[in-house]
Amino acid sequence: MTVKQLREKWADEAEAAADIQAKATEENRSMTQDEVDEFEKHLREADRYELEADRQERVETTLAKTQKPVEKKSTPAINTGDKLSTPNSEKMFRMGTLRAFKGENAERNAYYSGKWLMATIMGDAAARQWCRDKGMEIRVQTEGVNTAGGFVVPDEMDRAIIDLRETYGMFRANARVLPMSSDHMTIPRRAGGVTAYFIGETEKITASDKSWNQVELTAKKLGALTRMSTDLNEDAIINIADDLANEMAYAFAVKEDQCGIDGDGTSTYGGMSGIRTIFVDGNHTAGQDAGTSPFVAWSQATLADELTTLMSLLPAYALPRAKFYISQAGKAGLLDRIALEAGGNTTQQIAAGAQPSFAGYPIVAAAVMPSTPTNATVAFLFGDLSMSSTLGDRRGITIKTSSERYIEFDQIAIQATERFVIVNHDLGDNTDAGPIVASVGTT
Repeated sequence: MTVKQLREKWADEAEAAADIQAKATEENRSMTQDEVDEFEKHLREADRYELEADRQERVETTLAKTQKPVEKKSTPAINTGDKLSTPNSEKMFRMGTLRAFKGENAERNAYYSGKWLMATIMGDAAARQWCRDKGMEIRVQTEGVNTAGGFVVPDEMDRAIIDLRETYGMFRANARVLPMSSDHMTIPRRAGGVTAYFIGETEKITASDKSWNQVELTAKKLGALTRMSTDLNEDAIINIADDLANEMAYAFAVKEDQCGIDGDGTSTYGGMSGIRTIFVDGNHTAGQDAGTSPFVAWSQATLADELTTLMSLLPAYALPRAKFYISQAGKAGLLDRIALEAGGNTTQQIAAGAQPSFAGYPIVAAAVMPSTPTNATVAFLFGDLSMSSTLGDRRGITIKTSSERYIEFDQIAIQATERFVIVNHDLGDNTDAGPIVASVGTT
């Protein structure tokens, strides 16, 4: 077998072992003896494939070196005192504008990521040697319950994906993002504080303590499957890397937003419950505003009924970083409409259009929010998402490949995975509003 095929077998065995351990962890129990035996069997097979892959890789690397042209000796140039310029020895070909990679090193980072793809996905021995020469690690995810199989994407590509996820997705960009050191962790949450009491001269002070409870985070694995042609060559690697990073970031960002906003606790959303679902469960009415009926169209909403009333519900502690979270249709049909209809607008102000803020608070136009308000569901939100919600980030993106799935199309299947969880832990209750409040449609 080739190095690529051996590493795929290695990843499959490692992932099978991880799934056994993860199942026991999720069920809050120890592994049974049968599970331990199966777990050890998969680890032994993973070790065997790892050794075979390393052995085959050394063979291919040696062969690649023997095929290099012999370097010719040349007479050193005489130093005349002039400044010498070193030409760029690497030719980087790019077609069109890069979308995923940004900044002054965008082309270089895309090229490095493309080389890494050739080394891992295509199993190219020369590309693997190039990665080693540049200090790029070809890491395989195999440790503990974080095992996912496949290759951990390099830093150059990971940074681009992180930036894009925050661009495409509103939840990751605005919620509290907390790195997780394991698949399960708890974080402290302040539940109550010390109380001050008036006392008389001979009376004792009433004791009170600061109280805490816990927010539990259990990471879920999210995967996205795409295809790539087997004809990956040097001239295309920049654009291939850019396109792959863009697609992975977009797919993950969309699902994260859906889990954080619309999740209903089912497997479709990894068992996560979203803000819009929680707000209408009957236990969080203090942070709701139904306005004046009817409110099933943006044109029916008014400044007094749907906006200022909702804003007045938000506690003062959440105002400094409060934002509106609304669909683009809602932004145009409600916030922009009211802003442009306000008295005192000049011709220049109307021509310039509405600004991405309302009443001094930023507007986040989110595709995941409803395009039209409907009865008894959340239409838009106002508040500080970083105080109400936490996104636990277990690890970066991992890639694994299969050369068999789309063999009839001469294409390679690429599976990208991440582990994360979203918990909306502070949305208030029926007595007190939390750091984010909701406008609810009504007939």
